[in-house]
Amino acid sequence: MDQVDQRLVDLLGLDGRMSHRDLAAAAGITRATVAARLRRLLDAGGVTVQGVVHPSVIGRGEICYARIAVDGAATPVALALATLPDVVYVSITTGRFGIAAEIRAGSVAAVDGALARIRGLPGVARVEALAYRRILRDAVGPVGDARAQLDAADVALLRTLEHDGRASYVRLGDAAGLSAAAARRRVLRLVEESIVRIGPIVSRASEHAMGMGIHVRGDTAEAAAEVEAAAGVSFLARTSGAFDLLATVRAPTAAALADAADAVRGLSSVAGVETWAHLRFVKESYASLDAGPWSHGAPGTRTAEGDGRTVGLP
Repeated sequence: MDQVDQRLVDLLGLDGRMSHRDLAAAAGITRATVAARLRRLLDAGGVTVQGVVHPSVIGRGEICYARIAVDGAATPVALALATLPDVVYVSITTGRFGIAAEIRAGSVAAVDGALARIRGLPGVARVEALAYRRILRDAVGPVGDARAQLDAADVALLRTLEHDGRASYVRLGDAAGLSAAAARRRVLRLVEESIVRIGPIVSRASEHAMGMGIHVRGDTAEAAAEVEAAAGVSFLARTSGAFDLLATVRAPTAAALADAADAVRGLSSVAGVETWAHLRFVKESYASLDAGPWSHGAPGTRTAEGDGRTVGLP
């Protein structure tokens, strides 16, 4: 991607359904250029725009990050981890731990069970777990508390947005049995209530990513605000465990990634940083209604409340 492509992706990160006209005005290019560039990015598979549903909506509001030390090669262990249903993300990394993974489940007990299964896998030497206290920034998925009563029409809209975040309101309305105007109102409500976030998901081949475990000085909330404002930070969480904060830094080049990491290290509130680069992404599965309480049969009404994230994994 060149600078214009990156600008369009950044704008879609603010509003994945931003119109061609508004994208053109914000990027300083023509609507025809916007249309051509978006079509090229989408057709090439470098970027997709989709709705990502809050984990609590699908009954997976308890999230834990795990770093796994291996005895021998990391790849066989990573492939075994990828088969576990509660493990939604697996990456082979540099550093003291050869693998990073994320567990997403419906209860603390279920997370504990997943950790026990990971520890029992052949080749696993030890596991370091970090529980998320609160997600402060995510690259695509909704953050904060999500609370809403969802009906069949809402679920139909969410299913369509999961496959195409820029689907027209006419198409969304047809899927949900609503008029285009009613579909628009509902989609805006679902976004405002943090039930879904619609934005670009960039191919991992298009960027460099680094995980950062951060120790802070003084108040954690104040330190988190400083880190969140740093350029390149795409994910940030307050954690319990080995670190006060867990972050992901992303950049288009290795040199830019080093600069972004140094910007975090240089903050007055940061006392220390441990980093690990992602070498190979083995598994990434975004929050999907197919994994939730609506995966079989007709949808019912459910209250979604909690905190979680879906992408931008460290």
